[in-house]
Amino acid sequence: MNESSWIQWAVPDSASHILHAIAQFLVAIRRRWQVMLGAFLAVALLGALYYATAPRIYSSKAELLILQTGDNALSPTIEAQGSRENSLIPTFVNLITSAKVLEGAIQKLSRDDLAVDLNMDKPETWVEGLRRNLSASAVYRTNIMTVEYRSKDPGVAARVVSAVVQSYLDFMRNTTQGTTAEIIRILTTEKDDIAARLSEKEQALQQLSQQIGALDVGVNSQTVHPLVERAKAFNEALVEVQKERVQLAASLEALENAVRQGADIRQYLFAANDIIGQQILLGVLGFSREETAARLEVERKVVEDRVELARLLQEFGNNHPRVQAVQQRIAANEAFLLAYQDRLRARLDNLNIPELSQMLLGTLRQRVNELWQKEMSLQAQYELARQEAANLAGGLAQLEMLKNDITGLRELYGGLVRRITNLDLAGDLRASVITEPRENHSPVSPNFPRVLIMVILGGLTLGMFVVYVMDVLDDRFRSVEEIQWQLRAPVLSIIREMPPREGNGVEVLEVVADPNSAISESFRTLRTALALSDQPGDTIVITSTQPGDGKSTISANLAITYAHVGKRTLLIDGDLRRPGLTQLLGLRGEPGISEVLRDTAPIAEAVQARLKTNIVPDLDVLPCGRRPGNPAELLAGPRTAELLNWAVEHYDQVIIDSPPAPLASDTAIWGRLADGIILVLQPDKNKRRAVIRATEYLAFLKIPLLGIVINRLSNEKEKDYSGYSGDYYGQADESHEETEIAEIAESIAAPDRIVPRRVA
Repeated sequence: MNESSWIQWAVPDSASHILHAIAQFLVAIRRRWQVMLGAFLAVALLGALYYATAPRIYSSKAELLILQTGDNALSPTIEAQGSRENSLIPTFVNLITSAKVLEGAIQKLSRDDLAVDLNMDKPETWVEGLRRNLSASAVYRTNIMTVEYRSKDPGVAARVVSAVVQSYLDFMRNTTQGTTAEIIRILTTEKDDIAARLSEKEQALQQLSQQIGALDVGVNSQTVHPLVERAKAFNEALVEVQKERVQLAASLEALENAVRQGADIRQYLFAANDIIGQQILLGVLGFSREETAARLEVERKVVEDRVELARLLQEFGNNHPRVQAVQQRIAANEAFLLAYQDRLRARLDNLNIPELSQMLLGTLRQRVNELWQKEMSLQAQYELARQEAANLAGGLAQLEMLKNDITGLRELYGGLVRRITNLDLAGDLRASVITEPRENHSPVSPNFPRVLIMVILGGLTLGMFVVYVMDVLDDRFRSVEEIQWQLRAPVLSIIREMPPREGNGVEVLEVVADPNSAISESFRTLRTALALSDQPGDTIVITSTQPGDGKSTISANLAITYAHVGKRTLLIDGDLRRPGLTQLLGLRGEPGISEVLRDTAPIAEAVQARLKTNIVPDLDVLPCGRRPGNPAELLAGPRTAELLNWAVEHYDQVIIDSPPAPLASDTAIWGRLADGIILVLQPDKNKRRAVIRATEYLAFLKIPLLGIVINRLSNEKEKDYSGYSGDYYGQADESHEETEIAEIAESIAAPDRIVPRRVA
């Protein structure tokens, strides 16, 4: 076998290797189907036992929708899950299983409901017990959350889900309304104080009017004196500053309370926007008044363009130039607003909570101080102007001042009332139930289809694992395919177990004693496989992995089959340690190869003196001779190569019987000088690992392995090797033998036959 072919056998492509491995494993499964069946039945029994004894678990679900209300630029945005990296939906999902929500749910449930799934003797474990059976998830790319609870009772499962959802809604409502409610409380207190001051001013106005006997004491009466007008102007400015200061002071107090309580300052930021003024918040975030004005102007233009687009679509189609122009303006303005929102959100995300808190507190305090100083200044100017007016006009000036005070207080009171009325107690977030929990009397565990699938998968997995382990531990070859796949060499022939014959000599050989038997046909099959091979096979070494594998019997019978077709054949007993071939042919004690290698005469003379000719027609035998004490050193000499060169020149076929390959280096010496090696294998005897080591040993020495001969195939193993044992031929007849001889002789005589390799 040439080197390229040997590499093809030794190193198959990865796809072929994988397919062979799968095929071999499937064969092992078919061979051990009882193991697969047993594993499947065992897993099926466990599955049935589990399904019969497992407690029934029931499930109930509810769905919630999270929405955002309002169009404020600073309102928190609830993006659909998966559409934004900073989506708040995962936060709301995690809140479902938070301790705060679960504690609220426990308060809404009865002890009978809690006793179904929880340990009533350990209240501290109730929250964790609910959390184990509760799950919440968000529907992908939506603002919908699913809440599910599993319980031993379907009614309890539905009631627990209802309680958890209600507790969650309460928690969300309290969270979003907490800051607004605090601001409303502060503004209400301020409103009541202004109402009291307004009542005092009105009573003072009535009393002063009676004292001076004024006929026109209406609040809206006009004063014409410049000093009175000046005092009135100061009073109006003072009122505006007081209104702004009161609002900022209320926001500052609410913010300080939120910081002390550890509340989320961003929730306060958004909830307090309508009170403290959007300009201040935008200033904190780095937005100028001009940017805010530009945004408002763009929003106005978007609304106007949408109205214009709706009107144009009624008159023209979508492809009309005017329609497309309006659509382009709308798209450009919406892109500007989206970029504005992204910038705002990015600046919010870049601020951490402590930094944001301190920034807001500092800004509000500074603004309140500025307004307070401005108020004090205006108050002083106002008092001075009023004193001048009082000195000038006396009671009339005082009367006018009271009117101005009352007007300012009424405006301040009305502004606070409107502010309180416009505050949205529900906040910016809306959480509503869209699917109510219902009782489901079909258990979700154990689930019969799921248990069935697990039984099937588990049975197959366990069975294949056991088969794999057994196949690994079984150190025998089971089939021809397995031998060829693992040894990377073809099986040339399969020899059945031969009947024992008494005596020795060629008469006891199967091809001589019974030439028409199926066993003899197997030897002719081996001869034919070698003759028709595309690899050189004129000099063949026959070896095995262990003594007693029948290599000598194979060598002798194969040599006789070559002689039967007229090929001059030389059979050499190259086993100088245990010469089984010499003993088989009855040549024990005869001089042979050991004397030839020690002789100093020319190799031709030395061989002719020891050669046993015409054992059968066209077959000569060179026995072992006397066993030397150093067979490896003797074979390693130059006369071994000379011997094989002489044999190739004088014979058509040379067959060498060598020792077992792993046990002696003699086989390596013969193999390097010959065309290739045939390995004799007994599946019932030889260990798989030992045979693989032998082939790896030959591959390491780069000795071509022509193929495998399976010997002594027992009747019990015959079914595993069906198709290879020669049953097709039965009792070979003479005409078939003559035809085969003629075909092989013709192939030998062909002008393009392969020239035998000469030994160096």
